[in-house]
Amino acid sequence: MIESVVRETGNFDEYIRQRVVDLNKNFSEAYSRLVKGGMKNLYLIMGDDLLGRDHEGTIDGTHPNDLGFDRMIHVIEPRVRKILE
Repeated sequence: MIESVVRETGNFDEYIRQRVVDLNKNFSEAYSRLVKGGMKNLYLIMGDDLLGRDHEGTIDGTHPNDLGFDRMIHVIEPRVRKILE
């Protein structure tokens, strides 16, 4: 499971910022409930650093560009490799 990316418009729009915070909170809570309920082999990757923090990883503040996808793979790949070991 991978949380939502942080949307840059949340820096200017409180509604968008809070929506992403709530979305990821609900996502994490669902993950916890599933694991506590006995689901095995379920993993969570946080969305905080998927695109980087320099505002260069998206084409519009939300959708990843080539750099954003490259950054995402650098976060996701090590986690997946560790899971598969």
